[in-house]
Amino acid sequence: MEEKLKAELKIFKLKALKEKIVLFGVALLILAELVFLLMAFKSTFMKKTINKPFIAVININKEITVPYINNLMAKMDALKKNKNCKEYLLIFNTPGGSPSASDEFNAYLRYVNKSKKVNVYVESMAASGGYYIISAIKPIIANKNAIVGSIGVIMPHYVIGKLAKKIGIEEDTITVGKYKEPVSFFKKATPEQKKYLLSHLLLPTYNNFLKTVATDRNISVDKLKKYADGKIYIASTVKGILVDKISNLITVKENLKKKYRNIEFVNISLYKKSLPFFNIKLSSDIGQALKEIVK
Repeated sequence: MEEKLKAELKIFKLKALKEKIVLFGVALLILAELVFLLMAFKSTFMKKTINKPFIAVININKEITVPYINNLMAKMDALKKNKNCKEYLLIFNTPGGSPSASDEFNAYLRYVNKSKKVNVYVESMAASGGYYIISAIKPIIANKNAIVGSIGVIMPHYVIGKLAKKIGIEEDTITVGKYKEPVSFFKKATPEQKKYLLSHLLLPTYNNFLKTVATDRNISVDKLKKYADGKIYIASTVKGILVDKISNLITVKENLKKKYRNIEFVNISLYKKSLPFFNIKLSSDIGQALKEIVK
């Protein structure tokens, strides 16, 4: 009996020791994660003050939408007030997007460029709405293999009538006004509907696109039309027309450095980084760890 009690006491002490080791390990883990959280918070949300001249580098690498452009303009407005920010360098890698958003940003760049120099460089692509935007700035500098152009307007229309019929979906739209529903996804557009959309939507938008680029580039609309049928171009093939200079990013930066004695290039993030999510379920995790080790 005495030996049995000693054995059970020994097992109990061993379990207690293991529990302490596990708890100590978990405490260290929590402490390490808290330190990491603090560092992440500091690097993510604390404002970094740059006390020397810099050029703000912004990579425009998404589809052009109104929210995206509004975010860009807000960020550039904030930098515009910063005396240490000497110029902007916008690097384009975008296929385009909303005509309205493109026009807004085009006008904004012309406005900002009057007080703080805006440089544009096409790294891989500035097509459609992307080209609409960069036409506001001279010179347009591009990589020799970058894609530019795609001056045109498109309105995709998908017909799902056959699929809808198979799965038992019918359209029952109620409208007031002949053109309130210009097209339906359940059937092909009629010649009359296509004519209406061309005359009231696509052609006016296309003409606005043409006029803006022609004015920005200081060329006639007739001359621009030769390059405005929706085709894309490799930048090196349209130098002097759609592009002013062929270069590369390192050369662009080196040329900007020559304008200032000490200058840094600061990459500007458009969106705040969220803190990493740590999925720590203390009660269940510790309990499970204890269960696995001391059982």
